[in-house]
Amino acid sequence: MIYFDNSATTKPCHEAVKAITDALTENWGNPSSAHFAGDSAHRAVEEARKTVASALGIRRAADGKIIFTSGGTEANNLAIFGSVYAKERPVKNGRRGTVIISDGEHASVEVCADALEKDGFRIVRIPTAGGKLDLEFLKREVTSDVILASLMLVNNETGAVYDVKSASKIIKAVSPSAVVHSDCVQAFMKMRFAPSDIGADMISVSAHKVYSAKGAGALYVSKDIITAKKIIPTLYGGGQEENYRSGTEGVPQLLGFGAAVKAMSGKVSERKNYVAELREYAMEKLLKISGVKFNLPEKALPYILSITVPNIKSETLLNFLSGAGICVSKSSACSTHHRNLSRALIAFGLSEEDADSSLRLSFSAENTKEEIDVFCETLEKGISNLAQIKKQ
Repeated sequence: MIYFDNSATTKPCHEAVKAITDALTENWGNPSSAHFAGDSAHRAVEEARKTVASALGIRRAADGKIIFTSGGTEANNLAIFGSVYAKERPVKNGRRGTVIISDGEHASVEVCADALEKDGFRIVRIPTAGGKLDLEFLKREVTSDVILASLMLVNNETGAVYDVKSASKIIKAVSPSAVVHSDCVQAFMKMRFAPSDIGADMISVSAHKVYSAKGAGALYVSKDIITAKKIIPTLYGGGQEENYRSGTEGVPQLLGFGAAVKAMSGKVSERKNYVAELREYAMEKLLKISGVKFNLPEKALPYILSITVPNIKSETLLNFLSGAGICVSKSSACSTHHRNLSRALIAFGLSEEDADSSLRLSFSAENTKEEIDVFCETLEKGISNLAQIKKQ
């Protein structure tokens, strides 16, 4: 198997697998239990929490909280619904307040915004043509009743790095009490940043994007948001995670998360540089294939490369590559169950036809140039074969 779909999920690293196995076979107590087995599990979870916090540049517990969740989707939902509904607000001018997102957000943010819109909130979607937040549009549309802005740091389909910090400054200049959340699932452990670097009060991350198992994620919440009580739980029950997220903690997944982050923490720049070389090599090879076009943001992380192969449906080409043992995707894995076109690519500026003929390659430091050679050879063969079939 040649795997170029690391933005969908990554293969768990050795350290994560070991931590998960140990938690399943040795340290399997309930962290909420009062006996020594529960205490052992609790201490291990807290150590994982510190590791994730440290990787986000949070050095002191007083600087904010890391709330463990089941993944990035739940973290985004908690951030959005937990902050928007934290306080009752009177209806003014027929609306309950304004929420700002970009027009290329992950489904776990966009669908939340749709639900809020139906509930009477005004939703402002910032255009992202070319992979850039339209800050001039934001200046025209921002109002004093903004409750929340949720803006991803790195787009999961194009790799575009959004200027969240500038957007945050614009928003808070007009609405100082607004909460700024950033979905950093595709940025975490791929670039170095802290909440203050991007002007974010809350940050979502996910375990299975950083070489651990699915089923774990985290939401960072700043101390200011906690103190001002600008977030409430969306899950109720036994009061775990300091009442912000009830439900017995998934200790194996959380310990795997912590182990993977710890293993990667010292190699962020090294891995990024290697992947940048791979991406450049891939682009050089792909340039030689007739018809292939790149969808390149002005500022992007090297882990994602979006390409368009005109006149061939992405699903058809994806199936051809899969039959040859090569894994790529046509869009976000969370959108494959919905047959509609990629919102992110349309927002980027692609026509509907080109968006329906695009593939996403997402690299990891485990990939090689030899794998890229095989991919390009197979892609060229697929384009030729599928074009001939189409003529017939």
